[in-house]
Amino acid sequence: MSLFRALFLISITVVSTITTVPSVGAQNTLDGRLDALVGTPENPLDVGIGIQIDQITSVDQKAENYGAVVVLRVEWTDPALAFDPQDLGRDFRVFYPPDLADHAAKIGTIVPAFVIHNQQTNKWIHESAAAVRHDGRVRYVEKSSLTLQAPHFDFRKYPFDTQEFHFEVVSVFPSDFVSYYPLEESSGLGDMLGEEEWILDNPRLERSQVIGLSGQRSDQVSLIFEGHRHLTYYVIRVFLPMLVLITVGWALFFLDEYRRRIEIAGGNLLVFVAFNWAISADLPKLGYLTFLDFVLQCMFLITGALIVFNVALRKLKVSGREDGARMLDNYAIKWIYPLGYAAIVGYAIFAYLLTP
Repeated sequence: MSLFRALFLISITVVSTITTVPSVGAQNTLDGRLDALVGTPENPLDVGIGIQIDQITSVDQKAENYGAVVVLRVEWTDPALAFDPQDLGRDFRVFYPPDLADHAAKIGTIVPAFVIHNQQTNKWIHESAAAVRHDGRVRYVEKSSLTLQAPHFDFRKYPFDTQEFHFEVVSVFPSDFVSYYPLEESSGLGDMLGEEEWILDNPRLERSQVIGLSGQRSDQVSLIFEGHRHLTYYVIRVFLPMLVLITVGWALFFLDEYRRRIEIAGGNLLVFVAFNWAISADLPKLGYLTFLDFVLQCMFLITGALIVFNVALRKLKVSGREDGARMLDNYAIKWIYPLGYAAIVGYAIFAYLLTP
């Protein structure tokens, strides 16, 4: 026996021990028999993987995960599972998946086990079945619900961000023994996902290799799709109130009484604080500023500067330099305030939305 084959048998034994430990809830029903090799390096078993997401049950931005109801389809051909259709009276046999694993173990073969790479919770299987044709062609189907990690989220352009969602199926066996190929016709997104906050589209299947449970490179098929937000919500609930607050701040300069200006600007400052808390509640504690964070923080600083500016103008007026105060006020109304906000918004668009 070659050294590589010996090491592989050891790794398969370890994987078998891990995957046969009982766990809470329904998990993969095809991973119970790992006591024999699948395929050979000269002729690996070709397995087709199809991933169809029927529902998105939740998208948790703070936890960076999402819940889904998904239909998995797995197809392969194993001559060891072939049978004489005349003996059975039909061309196919239907198995409950654990029974298929037992049948495969009795005849000295196994079914190709898989794991969901980015699975975070137990996978609750609603329905599952396996059918074997007389020539050994197998089709396994399951419908299940689970929560999946979404580590590719990047909120720098929030709320104009486009996020990537992944569903990753990885073979338990190394690529030398089991090779995956995508089932394009059996994959994609359903017509009624039930997700109102996000617009989900552009699904695609990608085949790659990752380090699997055996510690060796294993095949992976991923369903990747994108999501972007309904901007009408943010225009009405966020940007329109911000525009009103900016306009109120600009209208303060038309008041002759500086004390009244200070009081109104102070009220605006408290509104910005509440605004910031409300928006940050929807996102995780990030180590970087988002587009909306940058604009909000600049608005907060400008509103604070307005209070200081009006206090200075009042001091000038009280000290008898009212003409100088009016000249500064005039510059602020015509140039400093509007051009300052235009510069902030322009920089934010360039730095956060246009720069890759």
